Amino acid sequence: MQITSIEAIPIEGGWYVDDKPAFIAGGKVDHYLVTGQPRTPGFRRIREPGEAVSILIRLDDGTTVAGEGGSVTYAGIAGRDPVFRAAQAVAAADRHIAPTFTGAALDSFRDLEATLRQLHADRGPFHTGLLYAASQALLQAVAAAGRRTVAEVIAHEYGLTIARQNPRIGVQTGDDRYSGVDKALYRRVDAFPHGLIKSVETDFGPRGEKLLAYAEWIMRRLTRHEVPDDYRPIIHFDCYGTIGRAFNDDIGTMTDYIARLADTVKPLQLQIEAPVEADTRAHQLRLMTQLRAALTQLPAPVPQLVADEWCNTLADVELFAQSGAADLVQIKMPDLGCLGDSIAAVMLCHRHGVGAYLGGSCNETDISARIAVHVAVATGAEQILARPGMGIDEAVSIMRNELARLRAALHR
Repeated sequence: MQITSIEAIPIEGGWYVDDKPAFIAGGKVDHYLVTGQPRTPGFRRIREPGEAVSILIRLDDGTTVAGEGGSVTYAGIAGRDPVFRAAQAVAAADRHIAPTFTGAALDSFRDLEATLRQLHADRGPFHTGLLYAASQALLQAVAAAGRRTVAEVIAHEYGLTIARQNPRIGVQTGDDRYSGVDKALYRRVDAFPHGLIKSVETDFGPRGEKLLAYAEWIMRRLTRHEVPDDYRPIIHFDCYGTIGRAFNDDIGTMTDYIARLADTVKPLQLQIEAPVEADTRAHQLRLMTQLRAALTQLPAPVPQLVADEWCNTLADVELFAQSGAADLVQIKMPDLGCLGDSIAAVMLCHRHGVGAYLGGSCNETDISARIAVHVAVATGAEQILARPGMGIDEAVSIMRNELARLRAALHR
């Protein structure tokens, strides 16, 4: 079977892109309205609705498949590509991707993606968001041609055994931290709340007292919801470096604080994403490695560290995984670009004995979210982020429903 045509169209992302440095510098937030001057190149405003591209591939039997991609929310910082502009992506796809793949045989996803990696836009490499969209579309096309699921294609081409156990699904509440917890508890979500703990003053507290109070509230909320004893969710906080900023990156003080937080949520497992945010990858690795070494001396269950900042590429994932800097590495799929890199990243994590967290962005779309489910099941990733959006209900239903459909297809 062959590709008969490829069309790129501009679409909307599932949330917003935010200029993170401008937020930290004092951008004023009024509900969703954010005012102030952007600081990161490429941003027109501190907050903008996300843009994305959909790559539509038509097969010679009349089937049409799609792949979609754009920016993660915090674009243009910590080594990430700049804010995604759909018009530029469409132009690049029309000029370079469509002519290259029209007429191509759909025998091997890995061969097609190898060709994709060799292409460049007129002014340099493609944006990772465009690579993400195009590789998804090519993978879906190979799956459609072979009458197989995307997960089956991945397992076959990478020599993997499809996982029997579903990945844990984690959510992010956004700033609606309290209603978000209730939604997660109603739906018995595996890991929550994320919580967007991004400001020392308003979210964390000068000595971390606000996050401790929030953790105590969450534990009381489990009782109010009368959750069964066998429901043991992971309590996951994304701290955006607030622990490091509050405690001047002092390893001992940060360890003592995280131990208090872990004690607050016992007997549940605590995950801390991005406890520190350094100005370089090397500094980030050093701080994370030292902090994790200190945390391993705590009583069980030992708090788990999740790497995120400065972990954008396949090479970054390998560095964080082999250095002992994290218990889980967040594989931010839109930042890696080609899906083959996300697949390889999970395999690298497992090779180094580290958990793989298939992350992404609330700014993704329903199509990229569903494909991420197939990647997670095929590779045996331990955890996956529910997306798109910040509403929780919608993202969880999209991911769980795709899991249910996939499991049914695998048992056909």
